[in-house]
Amino acid sequence: MDADTPTPWWETYNNDVLSARQNGWSEDDSTLSRELCDLLDDVAAAFAITGAQTPGWPSPYSGDTQPGKDSYDRCTDPEKFLIVVARARAWTKVLVDRDWAREAPPVRWALRPLESGGADTVLAPSRDGAVPLVLTTHTPVDSAHPFNVTIAAGNPAVAMASIPDCACDGCDRGAAVLLEEFDTWVLSVVDGSLAVDVTAACYSIRTSFHGGRHGVQYLDEPTAFTASPWPPSWTARSLGPAR
Repeated sequence: MDADTPTPWWETYNNDVLSARQNGWSEDDSTLSRELCDLLDDVAAAFAITGAQTPGWPSPYSGDTQPGKDSYDRCTDPEKFLIVVARARAWTKVLVDRDWAREAPPVRWALRPLESGGADTVLAPSRDGAVPLVLTTHTPVDSAHPFNVTIAAGNPAVAMASIPDCACDGCDRGAAVLLEEFDTWVLSVVDGSLAVDVTAACYSIRTSFHGGRHGVQYLDEPTAFTASPWPPSWTARSLGPAR
């Protein structure tokens, strides 16, 4: 790897897990398999093309540099968040090229994205028992609502994450953090390490990276599912604890 090329987040993740084990800090976390890392390498290669015009940026805050109060009231460069749209295109290309999925007609919604509108890309997996991935691209309506992508799963679909969830300067932690979050949500769908339960009162989501219980907005219908891996002969990662 070139000295100027940042270490991919998945390599850093595995190194951190191994280090934690060696130091006796954790025995529960598992490393990402070679197959998952190969998949992410393919996404990175595709992203080098789809994201050629959407450069990353470092976190503006480190050490003693912290956001000022006024930074939470502005978004200086909303166009830079087009990078997450480029990441969605890279994932779509890789998953279709691997014959793990095909682009499909719109799905029904159980829990819609918080933002209305947007263009849905629905990827229907080839394998029985696997759940669809829905990537909804929202284009800017004003400086406070720049490009973002909602990641959803299932049919009826459940919106799980909006990236970025906030585009203000104060919440900016750099492009690498956004792309890692994007990847971990998509990985959870493709890997089959995902369990969702949506009722009129609340919804809960568990993956090997994320988990939580939240209040419900924009409910169309209750749903519940446990995903299965998209690839054949693939063992899903273990789900994290319910929080």
